Amino acid sequence: MDTIIELQNVTKSFKNKSVLEGVSISIPSSQVTAIVGKNGSGKSTLLKMIGGLTKPDSGQIFYRNGEPVRIGYVPEVTPVVIPFTPAEYLTHMGMIRGLQKEWLQQRINTLLKIFHMEDDRNNRIVHFSKGMKQKVTIMQAMLEETDLLIMDEPLSGLDLKAQIELEELLISLKERNISVILTCHETKLLEKVADQILVIHQRKIIQTGSQQPQGELMNKVVFELSNTVSIVPLLEKVIIVKDMEISSGRRLFEVNISQEQTNKIVREFLDRGASIKLLTPLHKKETEFLKQF
Repeated sequence: MDTIIELQNVTKSFKNKSVLEGVSISIPSSQVTAIVGKNGSGKSTLLKMIGGLTKPDSGQIFYRNGEPVRIGYVPEVTPVVIPFTPAEYLTHMGMIRGLQKEWLQQRINTLLKIFHMEDDRNNRIVHFSKGMKQKVTIMQAMLEETDLLIMDEPLSGLDLKAQIELEELLISLKERNISVILTCHETKLLEKVADQILVIHQRKIIQTGSQQPQGELMNKVVFELSNTVSIVPLLEKVIIVKDMEISSGRRLFEVNISQEQTNKIVREFLDRGASIKLLTPLHKKETEFLKQF
């Protein structure tokens, strides 16, 4: 699989406080990568480093074979006061970037249509809801053709209709070979769109089979549950070994859980409507093997 960006042993601190430690991840091309984690865990900092807005203290970031990567960035916090209409603001931003005027106007019309804001093109942004302001911010990040779209909490403030539209947009971006990396709390978007989920926990990245606290024995548990049931809130506590669809609307999740956490996690899965198909204690050698990752 082609990789558009790779981080190797990246570390970042602010005011002598460590935010991220030894982060090594690969962002695949033409896929959606979601980053989840608690507030203050370093999600936004990671996005800013990937987008080149801030530099790591140590480690390296490599971009696709050393080639330039065109990046669009959508921050979580949008400007409070924008004294323009969407058409004026997008035109202004496009002209600053040196986009050809005729092409820019066509692009703006397309974006307004995609986000169902054609009727609001000449209304003042200052009077918009948070969700509508977020849409304008996303549109300005998409004014140029991009290889990678970075989005910090893109669903924040959006209503259900806008969320569905954004979901459809992300799918279409993948089809156009555009990579997307985003932070998100909305599990619905992760389940339907994300190809890769990275969890930030204790300043490190947890991927499938990546890490487990030292000194803990583990259990392997297989759950069956509906596709409509979310397990994203549990991702910080489990290592997903397998995730496969067994029938329309049903999935099997094979996970590794520390024995200390097993009872709690099993109850949380059961509360979400899951059923247990298998629970097997891992032998000491298997647990030690997992600790390598």
